[in-house]
Amino acid sequence: MALSAMIYLDPEKIHPGVDGVWHHTRLTCVPSPGDPITMLCGILAAAEFEQVDRRDTHGVPRTCWNCDYLYRHEHGIDIWPGHPAVPSRSAPHPRNRP
Repeated sequence: MALSAMIYLDPEKIHPGVDGVWHHTRLTCVPSPGDPITMLCGILAAAEFEQVDRRDTHGVPRTCWNCDYLYRHEHGIDIWPGHPAVPSRSAPHPRNRP
C-alpha cells in the first residue's frame, strides 16, 4: 500500500488566467477540471490546470484591472487615483463593464 502525499492548495491564492489575463475570483474550494468559475469582473470560464513552467507558453499574463479594482475594494486595499479601472464621470463602474 502506497502512502499518500497531501498537497494543500489555498483557493484564495488561485488567480485564473483567461486568454492571457489574470483574474480574481471568490473560490471556496479548489475546482475540478471543467468546473465553471466566475471571475470578479463577471467572466465565466471552465477550470483547467497546467504546470507552472508552462505558463510562459501563453505569453506574458496581464492583469484584469476590473477584477483588481473589485478585489482591492472588497479587501480594503488602497486604490490609487490613476488605477485603470477607477470610474470616471463618463465611464461605467467596473462591475457594469462588459
